[in-house]
Amino acid sequence: METRGDDDEKTRLVRRPPKAPPPESFSGKVPLAQPEESEMTRLIGPPRRRPAETSAGVSAPTSGDSTDPVVAWLVVVKGPGRGSARQLGYGQNSIGRDREERVSLDFGDENLSRKAHCFVIYEPRERSYTLRPGDGANLSYLNGKLVSKPCPLRAADLIEVGATTLRFVPLCGPAFDWQEQPSVPPPRA
Repeated sequence: METRGDDDEKTRLVRRPPKAPPPESFSGKVPLAQPEESEMTRLIGPPRRRPAETSAGVSAPTSGDSTDPVVAWLVVVKGPGRGSARQLGYGQNSIGRDREERVSLDFGDENLSRKAHCFVIYEPRERSYTLRPGDGANLSYLNGKLVSKPCPLRAADLIEVGATTLRFVPLCGPAFDWQEQPSVPPPRA
């Protein structure tokens, strides 16, 4: 069974002490007052997994960002969150109800694992999608069949996780991928 590296998923707090005040000069004059610096805290970690702030200051679920172009969507067709969609990005897309998941389905389905219920993988070299089971005890189903090993994923497939059913809607594939170079028409004579 493949597991994720813990170091890839952690966010760390780095605290820096305030700078010491500047010493007095040899002329006996006190230098101009510097603005006080308080202790600084910086978050270091994978930015796309950090929750976004809404205008009310409340964390909102994220599912990819502008640095990770959309390659497909998962649309909730049954269960809590029906009618909502979440985008998928390149590589492994972990699905769970935790707001830190790459694909957060935080709609109130308590049967859905918090983390890594399952993964949807987009492999850009082959331009193919795969659904693989998660790291926990909860089960996933593809078109009504148990997912016990990685399975190919195709347009309009139904993924069942907990009490939620998702329809898979791909964008990238054999006809298009964000990494391909746009063709430039030859100059006209």
